[in-house]
Amino acid sequence: MRGFMIRACFSRHSGVAYRGALERAEMAAKQKLPAQPSADQCRSEQCEMAGVEIPVYSYAELKKITNGFSAENFMGKTFSSNSLLYRGEIVDKESNLVRKVIVEMRKNEKDYDLKVWQTQLNALKDPAISSHPNVVKLQGYCNSACDLGLVYDCHALGTLHSLIFDESFSWSMRMKVALQLAGVLQFLHSQEKPLILLNFEPRSILVDMDFNPLIFGFGLASGGVLGIIDHRVLRLIILNGPQVYLDPEYTLCGITIGPWCDVFSFGTLLLAMITKSHDQEVGKIIARSEYSFLQRFYGINFAKFIVLKNFWKDGKYHIRDSAAVTKLAGRCVKSCMMGVKKYHERPGMSEAVSILECLRVVKELGLHCSSLA
Repeated sequence: MRGFMIRACFSRHSGVAYRGALERAEMAAKQKLPAQPSADQCRSEQCEMAGVEIPVYSYAELKKITNGFSAENFMGKTFSSNSLLYRGEIVDKESNLVRKVIVEMRKNEKDYDLKVWQTQLNALKDPAISSHPNVVKLQGYCNSACDLGLVYDCHALGTLHSLIFDESFSWSMRMKVALQLAGVLQFLHSQEKPLILLNFEPRSILVDMDFNPLIFGFGLASGGVLGIIDHRVLRLIILNGPQVYLDPEYTLCGITIGPWCDVFSFGTLLLAMITKSHDQEVGKIIARSEYSFLQRFYGINFAKFIVLKNFWKDGKYHIRDSAAVTKLAGRCVKSCMMGVKKYHERPGMSEAVSILECLRVVKELGLHCSSLA
């Protein structure tokens, strides 16, 4: 018997809770407080990870955790892995403490569904990956005939995608998120065998109550402990979903998968955060960035017209920061122009981390990538 009973989660975070989380996060950042550790590991039935067992849930149990996969607990759909996210709660029978979780569900229908799910499970079971504080902690999984599930130990405000338009998601917290995301990509790329996420996008990134991003989108990952992805499977996934965050050098020009693919995705995500844009709008911004705004004015005018209009009321916003971030994003999304491949001109994630650490708002908050890890 497990030491936990399941309780449905009935409510989302209110605006008051959200603002309180923002205030706590900014205070913690100024005090250089580390991210809060995840809850203690619980007992399980099978499947071990580095000596710690992982709970195995039935579909019925996950349904109870999420209150019947209710619309109230629905958080959204991921693009790359075609799965659904739900909030949930598990209560410890002995201590009566509530554990907040996120449940990711997908139907086991297409040939690649099981492969994508298995890749993500393998990544999150690996201590070399899961040890990073910006990688979500796996609390359990479900592997039934028709339904595949992953349970994450996380008390989240939402996905990064859901926060991009939110006016309360301040400039300083966006830069904190950007710095940590750059840091986790740097970490994954610096492994003996680099691990490439390939489709690093905001729907596959959770943001906790202290505005720390937690990535969970390993379904298309390649390299490292996961081995080389089956390109036939990848092509099927690409054909069935949007390609905004996928490197066009790979999808259109057929270059080899490498760190530069994640750099493109990071640049696209960074543009989404600083312009409060989503998906196709970001694609249009990238297209424009190949022309006069970014090339002729080095990001300054682009920052004034696109970024300033969204953050000029924010007390932590600085025009020089926006120009530096815009320039970085523009370099990250360099792609083929008139047959000339540009991916080799993209910065590495180590350089991206260094640039973000030099931002005025980052220095004012006392943030440093190593202190956040």
